[in-house]
Amino acid sequence: MEDDDQPPTFEELLLLEELLESGQLSDDDLLDVDIPTMDFLSMEQQMNQFRDDEASQAEVWYLSDDDNNVDYEAMHNVYDEHIHSDIISSYFQNMQPSETSNTNRNHGKKTFELSDNQRAVMVAKLMLLANKDMTLPWGVAKKLANEYGVDKSTVHRIWGRAKDQMQQDVIDVRRQKKGRVGRKAREFTEEVIKNVPKRHRTTLRSFAIALQTSPSTIYRLLKKGILRPHTNSIKPSVTAAHKTQRIQWILSKIIPRTVHSGPKFSSLYNVIHIDEKWFYMSRKTQRYYLLAGEEEPYRATQNSNYLVKVMFLCGIARPIIGYNGEVLFDGKLGIFPFTEEVPAKRSSKNRERGTIEIKAITSVTKEVIRRKIIDELLPAIRSKWPWFASKDILIQQDNARPHINRNDAEFLDAATQEGFNIQLICQPPQSPDLNVLDLGFFRAIQSLQHQKFPRDVEALVKAVKEAYEAYDPKLINYTWLQLQYVMLEILGVKGGNNYKSPHKGKAKMDNLGLLPDTVEVPDDLLTSIRQYMQEGQININEFRQRVNEMGVRVEDPYQNGRHQ
Repeated sequence: MEDDDQPPTFEELLLLEELLESGQLSDDDLLDVDIPTMDFLSMEQQMNQFRDDEASQAEVWYLSDDDNNVDYEAMHNVYDEHIHSDIISSYFQNMQPSETSNTNRNHGKKTFELSDNQRAVMVAKLMLLANKDMTLPWGVAKKLANEYGVDKSTVHRIWGRAKDQMQQDVIDVRRQKKGRVGRKAREFTEEVIKNVPKRHRTTLRSFAIALQTSPSTIYRLLKKGILRPHTNSIKPSVTAAHKTQRIQWILSKIIPRTVHSGPKFSSLYNVIHIDEKWFYMSRKTQRYYLLAGEEEPYRATQNSNYLVKVMFLCGIARPIIGYNGEVLFDGKLGIFPFTEEVPAKRSSKNRERGTIEIKAITSVTKEVIRRKIIDELLPAIRSKWPWFASKDILIQQDNARPHINRNDAEFLDAATQEGFNIQLICQPPQSPDLNVLDLGFFRAIQSLQHQKFPRDVEALVKAVKEAYEAYDPKLINYTWLQLQYVMLEILGVKGGNNYKSPHKGKAKMDNLGLLPDTVEVPDDLLTSIRQYMQEGQININEFRQRVNEMGVRVEDPYQNGRHQ
């Protein structure tokens, strides 16, 4: 030191303490320095003890990055002592950035904006380290710039603002930017977006090209909720005749108004829906969730267009749930594969010649379906049907050509055994949304089946049956209730299928004990549909009268054959 008689200042003690903690200065280096022991107190304690005679009554303040309020008036009292320039110089010559600096915390990226609290603490540190003439010693600005992750010019700019306000009561170095700053984002009105053809709105890139902007802008519009993704599925085409039949079918399921209740749908507890479905060994594309370095699964097949598949006949009825939530009848009548056992024609590495194998039946004809219904479905209905339920049962099927006619003699003979009266009915054409299997049940069990990854036909059949049995009966009941909501939507679009699938929160209603057994039909909807049907019937009658006058014979394809 320049003057051995002069005691060390508080700033010198702080710097020496930092040098000792960082290992840049050893205890042996301090042997020639006369420093009282209590001067090596912690930074916070020493700061509380440090006062000038003129500021003995000043409020104690702490120098830390967590301070929100800094008393600048008390901070002025620090400058009655002179900072020793030799210690400052020796300290900053071998200076390295702090390990807890903003630069390291932000992975090497400098933060361009300091908070108001960081600015205040920075000014406090600069006041402690500045010379008496308010100039900064060499290396101080660079030290703080590295510590806060900003450029050195930022430190000088903030220090310049603080020096200009030294004679004022309050030093204000807060940010001067008001409100939102930066480049203004492009705004697209709804009219501009709607003018882009939908064929150009299938990908983010094509949409961005149409709007002459970047794909990231389209992505931000999605995150803000201005745009929404939509997956569009192809639906069966329906003609005017199809719409009329769909309306008539739904109206036949409505119970008229009574004294105690309005019009509502039938509960459909005596209806069984059946349908056929191909189940594949595996999907062509399968989604996995892997770790960053985890190996990707390898899947291969001889020909991806000819994956192993098995057709199943499924029968489902509406479950009966008790008042306490007990499942009295799960509605599962069985899922039956179209397979056969055949001996192997030749030997292979997997089995010897003559070994009995399970093979899928690829050609499902009317006779095959007749045998499946009579030999497997009807016995399952008779064995599983609840004893307290009505034995007058309707089996609903679609209009596929291999399906048997409702007046099939062999079926009628088997359907009236053991006191049962089982009848076949056909749902309206082009109406898979009127069958609970196509409405959601098949997709649900197929999702469960694809979690098994079978390797042969036998394992595939087992996986499908396990998925069928594992499905929750309460979810099946939700699907039957969803069918009634769908029928309401069909009436709302005059028999079409261009409606949005209704979401009613059935699970939430069930948890609250508010799940309905049947859905009520609004009176105004019924009135408008009946008026629509009457107007359409008048038009049809006029058309037929004109055709008869012209002597032309026109047959209705839905009056005969399999549509009966």
